[in-house]
Amino acid sequence: MRLEPIQSPSSLFLKLAYFMSKRQFGKVVSPLLVIYSRSSAIFSVAIKILSADKKLSIDRDTNLLIRNYVSHLNDCKFCANAIEYMSVKEKWDLNRLKDMFNFRNSPNYSDKEKAILDYVEQISLTKTATQETFDKLKTYFNEKQMVEITWVCASENYFNMQAKPLGFTSDNLALPKK
Repeated sequence: MRLEPIQSPSSLFLKLAYFMSKRQFGKVVSPLLVIYSRSSAIFSVAIKILSADKKLSIDRDTNLLIRNYVSHLNDCKFCANAIEYMSVKEKWDLNRLKDMFNFRNSPNYSDKEKAILDYVEQISLTKTATQETFDKLKTYFNEKQMVEITWVCASENYFNMQAKPLGFTSDNLALPKK
């Protein structure tokens, strides 16, 4: 990490967040130690982003699929580890995660999932998508869902753009047993 972690936060709110992180992950995760301990405003935004996920019309699996792929595309080791942890906790098949970069040829992904992954890959790498890719996504999703898919991709890129420049590595969260 490029900044020294703050092990003992001063605010009661952060002390509670540290406690909850230890309870959920077995440790205080890097963003709490480095980013949110220094800026409660940024912490509030992160909480709002993550709580918005629960209100989306796209399902949790689609959300995790997008976040997994984007964090790997961006080579964000912290985010990839955290999302893999959550995915396995949600009973995802690890073979699907391992096969993600081969999604176009993989029998582990449906045509619908391939359309999502192609779209989020393009917008993560080029900040746009071809009309063909957009039209393919349109065959599986309504306009609201397409906006939500784009938003989940953008928000994961947002998190990755904090963790990676600040030098976060994997927190080595132990993958829960199935």
